[in-house]
Amino acid sequence: MDLTMVLTRNPDAAYRIYDGQATVVLPDQAEVNVINPIGSLVWDRLDGTRTLGDILTLIVEEFDVTPEQARADLFAFVDSLREHRMVR
Repeated sequence: MDLTMVLTRNPDAAYRIYDGQATVVLPDQAEVNVINPIGSLVWDRLDGTRTLGDILTLIVEEFDVTPEQARADLFAFVDSLREHRMVR
């Protein structure tokens, strides 16, 4: 995985962001996920147009986190989303 990757949310996923937290429903998998504010920002921006580098920049600008920590956390989170087939 690298910062030039462009991913998109699973088109079967339904989601709503309320009070900074995304609730994501995957009907085919009978799965509901609640995502914290940083994860919700990432989830919302995985629209098939932004690179992971673009999203990393947004995280660093929006939250009090170093670029190195943000990158490690972003990659771990995206790996988890991929494992659960929430992104493509």
